[in-house]
Amino acid sequence: MRLFVAIELPEYAAAHLGKMQDALRPLIDARWTPPEQLHLTLKFLGETPDQRVDHLLKSLQTVRIDAEISLRVNGLACFPPRGPVRIIAAGLEDAGAQCARLQERLDRACNAAGFALEGRGWTAHVTLARLKNGAAAALREMAAAAVAGLLPGPVFSAEEFAVFESRLGRQGPVYMRIASEKIKNS
Repeated sequence: MRLFVAIELPEYAAAHLGKMQDALRPLIDARWTPPEQLHLTLKFLGETPDQRVDHLLKSLQTVRIDAEISLRVNGLACFPPRGPVRIIAAGLEDAGAQCARLQERLDRACNAAGFALEGRGWTAHVTLARLKNGAAAALREMAAAAVAGLLPGPVFSAEEFAVFESRLGRQGPVYMRIASEKIKNS
């Protein structure tokens, strides 16, 4: 099964990101993430044999942090950072870098369960759209201008993370939660 670990967004945060998508849609020919599927990916695990899932879930049960995670949409991000744009995302402000701390701990717990450590820096973002053929770098400025009036977005807290299975279908991926864990120590 194809797995990833993520934070689900509260309805009001997803609705705000939906408004950003609406502002961008006329500018960009892309495959848009449905608002109900918007999430903050902490770790992409990829294809995972069924027999490894229990070990992974046990390892993730040990991941906690002591501080609250407070996030806020504060900009637009385009990936890759140079060259043709392939992904349009909402950049997130991570107050006190607590979400980054959680992501590091998740990465180590996944590594203990046999998954590779993340090989690149992690940035808190929510993917809004994937461009089929890439777009010119000039799109970065146009897209940022289109959503400027919607920034900054509402603050939201994260209280748990979840492991999701991603099943690819004709209409795009469908995400199914298979487990979740509280983030903060009680």
